[in-house]
Amino acid sequence: MSSLNMTTIPEFLIRRFKELGVDQGFGIVGDFALKLFDRLSHHGFPILVTADEQGGAFAAEAYTRLRGFGVCAVTYSVGGFKVVNATAGAWAENVPLLIISGAPGLAERKGDPLIHHKVKNFDTQLEVFKDITIAQAVLTNPLTIADEIDRVLSEMIANQRPGYIEIPRDMVDVPIVDKEAHLNIELPNVHPKRLELAVAETLELLAGAGDAVAIAGVMAVRRGLQKELVAFAENFEVPMATTSLSKGVMPETHPLALGVYMGAVSSEMVIQKVENAKPLISFGVLYADLVMGGFTDHLDKGQVIECTDTHVNIGFHTYQDVPLWAFLPALIKAAFVAGYRENGQVARKQYSFTPAQGKGLSIERLMECVASFLDEKIRLIVDPGDCLFGSVELPAQSLMLASAYYATMGYAVPAALGAAKADPTSRPMVLVGDGAFLMTGLELLSTSFHGVKPIVIVVDNAGYGTQRPMADGPFNNIPSLRSEELPKAFGVGAGCLCNTEDELYDALTKAVQTDDLFIIRACVPQGQYSPGLIRLTTALKKRI
Repeated sequence: MSSLNMTTIPEFLIRRFKELGVDQGFGIVGDFALKLFDRLSHHGFPILVTADEQGGAFAAEAYTRLRGFGVCAVTYSVGGFKVVNATAGAWAENVPLLIISGAPGLAERKGDPLIHHKVKNFDTQLEVFKDITIAQAVLTNPLTIADEIDRVLSEMIANQRPGYIEIPRDMVDVPIVDKEAHLNIELPNVHPKRLELAVAETLELLAGAGDAVAIAGVMAVRRGLQKELVAFAENFEVPMATTSLSKGVMPETHPLALGVYMGAVSSEMVIQKVENAKPLISFGVLYADLVMGGFTDHLDKGQVIECTDTHVNIGFHTYQDVPLWAFLPALIKAAFVAGYRENGQVARKQYSFTPAQGKGLSIERLMECVASFLDEKIRLIVDPGDCLFGSVELPAQSLMLASAYYATMGYAVPAALGAAKADPTSRPMVLVGDGAFLMTGLELLSTSFHGVKPIVIVVDNAGYGTQRPMADGPFNNIPSLRSEELPKAFGVGAGCLCNTEDELYDALTKAVQTDDLFIIRACVPQGQYSPGLIRLTTALKKRI
């Protein structure tokens, strides 16, 4: 082995991370991960500490959505099991988040002793993560460790799913065989003839009589096709909607941006435009219940050209081995050669807000007020519930982040940290309910500690308001938190309590002018719901 090029696990990981455009991770240390964290930091890859491991995973997941890859690092079991929920969400929403866990050393496992944090056996944590990650590795063999790391990373990126790497603490400094080549990512094969036929049939349908509309979905975002989506809309004048998972991938102030299509949750204008499209071409759309407004969508499958990450469906037949990332550029090129133009138009909604003095807040008016403050410098980050459904018509000018399908509460606040670190040019604006804020609101101290200064609007409707229209009871009641007072406890930032439209308008005016953490608690009476939530819960109520 002396003639081979050698390195260590932390050094090799960092080299791969930097190849992928990743310069920091998120998480919490523990004794089984102390040496790992120390070596990562020493070699220039800091792990930003959060208040809780789940918060670190949510931050890393948000970072991943914007950078294309991200890292959460934790200790064994007590840290690892805390990030299971965030990892499951990353699987559900196609986010290639890497979980790195420290673990007991190989030597100290001999004789199967009872070591702290151990559960059933030393592989219990690994077995749990096998169900929610695309690839896993426990790094034990110096001869194969580099290959094992590359296998996990390449499978994650090829499939856009999370991965898991476990590092026994006595392996951190062990010399391993180096791989000096770059990471090789093997994407699925493309069938050239089927690609050609799929493009030709799509152009034929687009050129026919009718009104074409496109929907940009989450897989188009994950595959980095933002420029191609805008080019498709602009070059061929096709109006484009998005889903809640891809909101803002096309700036919603763009003349051809329709906004979010979410079944019955969407506005009537968007519903009519999308559901009457001939044809409707969807780029990487995830047809999930919440994404489709509780399956309240009414799409004519005979009129849909569905482009997925592996194939293209046109009407009722399929072109296999024609993935979206190959199909969309080929379609743009062929349409350009053919001189295709749709000449589509979108009726633009004007966003302005005049607060009524002393008038109590409603979700609808709260969102209209927020809309009037959005610009290209603000990135929306939204928690599930009425914050999500009420935000459907907000004019996002960059990719909005939300757990819009998996719908885990508490995502948005810690996600602000990861989003700002991934894209320092945008300031996070967080919309979060009072229930979700109770879960992860203290992560705002972590965001400030790491130099991130979000605007946070806590929509306080005194409980779990999303459930109340479906079934109300004491299980929806929660303790009240004066979240606007937290900056005093943190020793940084400012807060405001708002009960009326003019108070909210004034608070947001101050917030956007202040380069510091700003928490607004916007109190909305119980029974005030967004039109979108009412339409959604009416549909869902039939199932419970």
